[in-house]
Amino acid sequence: MKVAFIGDVHGCVLHALGSVLMLQQRRGVRLDAVVQVGDLGAYPSADRFDGPSRRFILDSPSQGDFFRLLDPTPELAASVRGALEQMPPVLFVAGNHEDHEWLASLHAASAGAGVVAVDPLGAFHHVECGRVVDVAGLRTAFLGLMEAPGKMDLDEAAYAALLAAEPGSVDLLITHEGPYGMSRGFRGEVQGSPKLTRLIEHLQPPLHISGHVHHENGPRYYGSTVSYTLAQLVGPKSTRYKPEGVNPEQRVTDGSVGLLDTETRAFEYLHDAWLAEVHGDDVDLAGIVAAGAV
Repeated sequence: MKVAFIGDVHGCVLHALGSVLMLQQRRGVRLDAVVQVGDLGAYPSADRFDGPSRRFILDSPSQGDFFRLLDPTPELAASVRGALEQMPPVLFVAGNHEDHEWLASLHAASAGAGVVAVDPLGAFHHVECGRVVDVAGLRTAFLGLMEAPGKMDLDEAAYAALLAAEPGSVDLLITHEGPYGMSRGFRGEVQGSPKLTRLIEHLQPPLHISGHVHHENGPRYYGSTVSYTLAQLVGPKSTRYKPEGVNPEQRVTDGSVGLLDTETRAFEYLHDAWLAEVHGDDVDLAGIVAAGAV
């Protein structure tokens, strides 16, 4: 079976769907599952945005595409339905740029279901922290958020439950943040979570995949676990550190999409030239869907 993984999306959900469809078309594969590693940008409205999201959407309007998905035009709805005829819905874990209260309310409204759709078309499904679900035959544990004081901190009960699980009971661990010592930030600070390092060393899943730091990082080895971190799906047009421009054409980034063969356990970062064809402030999802139609 084949599973695709997507890095931090930050609202660019049409880029995400387009990338998955293009992966199937250009690689000639049929995906059995798609997983996104957090910072999907799941907010019910722009007034619930955090500060960074408010700032970046001014320059990168596709970061507001999640709102288009919540209230789609008939044309967009038709495109998304067409996409879902060709690909599985996307499972995602919460990052530090989501509305966690809103996500929790969706689970509560679904009688505490561990996996819930967050948009009316069912393109994206949130997996509650601490849940272990089947993903293309893999026992997959999901743990979102990050190790930080306050509301973004790892869910204590979810973390404890996974830490109490038997070593070897999980095939795949999905987290938003990565383990401690994985890399250094632009100020030289050590990145990653000591708690997640302990969890990986305890569970020893064959594979761990995360995001958060916005750049490709891996493979790294923690005992018998191989860990990979995905790049941000669509980098901002500019940042305060590089005002001259980072990704002015809003192209999908190399290393932001990964592909796993569950039989061989082989994982690869995609650097295919066609990734850059998924681009712009208004992704032509209808055109991508049409190209994959039988």
